[in-house]
Amino acid sequence: MRILQMVLTPRHSGAEILAATLAQVHAEGHQVVTGILGINPCEDAFEPVWTALKNNGVWCTSPPRLLGRLGRLRLILATLRDFKPDVIVAHSVIPAAYARLALKLTGSAAPVVTVLHAATNDDYAGRLLRLSERMLQSGTAAVVTVTEAAANNYRLRCGTPRRLLTIPNGTAVDQFVFDQAARRRVRADFGVADNVPVVLQVGRLTAVKNQAASILAVHEMIRVGRPAELWLAGLTEDMAYGDALHALIKQHGLQKKVRILGSRSDIPALLAAADVYVMPSAREAHSIAMIEALASGVPIVAANLPVFDFASRFAGVVTVDPANHRSYATAIEKGLSEGPARHQRDVTAYSIAHVAERYTGLFRDVTSAAPLHPQGKGRMI
Repeated sequence: MRILQMVLTPRHSGAEILAATLAQVHAEGHQVVTGILGINPCEDAFEPVWTALKNNGVWCTSPPRLLGRLGRLRLILATLRDFKPDVIVAHSVIPAAYARLALKLTGSAAPVVTVLHAATNDDYAGRLLRLSERMLQSGTAAVVTVTEAAANNYRLRCGTPRRLLTIPNGTAVDQFVFDQAARRRVRADFGVADNVPVVLQVGRLTAVKNQAASILAVHEMIRVGRPAELWLAGLTEDMAYGDALHALIKQHGLQKKVRILGSRSDIPALLAAADVYVMPSAREAHSIAMIEALASGVPIVAANLPVFDFASRFAGVVTVDPANHRSYATAIEKGLSEGPARHQRDVTAYSIAHVAERYTGLFRDVTSAAPLHPQGKGRMI
């Protein structure tokens, strides 16, 4: 079987990380060929991941520059011709639309599985998006959502497709087991003494991730004499918001207390170096970053969102309203009081191996009714 994952931009973000890890796990199976198509150019920070995938046998392609709509269609059509997928997994709304449109143009019978990742859990809230989905829905073999809320919203907006199921996100949880050596190395690299508490937040710099609340909470802690550093790891998606964060840091004199690290590929090591992990998001889907933090055992303070109910059942996880900066700061201080302790959490249900098995079953289902290309004839996952 030949499985093609499609993403908009190869980068360090939830949908793209899921696609990359699924491709790698499926590539390790027998009689399976996996590939990833990035519709936009691969971001520089993601190049090491892209290269590692290629070195491990994953077929990867993305354009050298941004393309217009016709250029994107030509790229996808060329990829379909060269890779000849037996199933296409399109992550998020835009890749899903392009994938189905390209198949209509070619007359290909390859089934398309749409995976919805929007933090709003309401991917088709926009009227034009709903219209396009209704026009293209007949070309969808299955719709996968990462939360039940997203599945319910899809039914509400677009009706019920042939297959609709929820598969929560997963990651390579074994990579995030606490590593004392990594903790010492990262802190030494940053010049941070072991007795200096580090608060870590991972996520794109955009208003929905609410890094401003973490800055204000750390400012509150420092104001009352509680030392701490805040590390913000993640690509800058919204330049204006990034500028506003820099201004907020300067306004409160936190230039030596807050580090904006940019896009990072060493999240396991950063989690090892941290004493508390925070996620004050205004909205989230099923966060891979949360799963990574859970796997690391680090104390966690998150926003009191329904999507974090699954995480709040684990030891060492507290949910609060991050709009109340004092309460948020107090929760962080309580987590810091545990020192560099780590909690034992069983997150095997969110391992990428477990999630990949669920996708494997889905691919068997959707290809059983579709003819395979000659390269995939008779192949099974």
